[in-house]
Amino acid sequence: KIKDTELSKEMKAVSKEAAEQVVPYAKKRVPVQTGRLRGSIKAESTRRYGRIKAGTAKQVPYARAIHTGRYIPSTGKRTKGTPFIRKAVPEAWPQIIEVFTKGMNRIAKDFEKKHGATRVVGRYRK
Repeated sequence: KIKDTELSKEMKAVSKEAAEQVVPYAKKRVPVQTGRLRGSIKAESTRRYGRIKAGTAKQVPYARAIHTGRYIPSTGKRTKGTPFIRKAVPEAWPQIIEVFTKGMNRIAKDFEKKHGATRVVGRYRK
């Protein structure tokens, strides 16, 4: 694990940029009544991965029920979901790969300049 905060910030930014490629496709696919669910679709990231989130606990608590469907105990039936995020990812896949590859290649070149290594094996010590 490398304790390079600048590198971590760059990796997080690249992950978020890649995740943001999915947002417009998801917003096109989401069912709309009031527009609050569509407005709540956002990209988040860590240095390892990007994530698309829809809904909030207070404003749009029904986001998961819309995406995956839900079981209604009183009737014993299940509603059909509209997987707007799941179906948006394959549409955005070429852009995700392009953004992620360019970003990680740029980070690798910066890492090589800064640390003088193209590959790290084991623990990194200064």
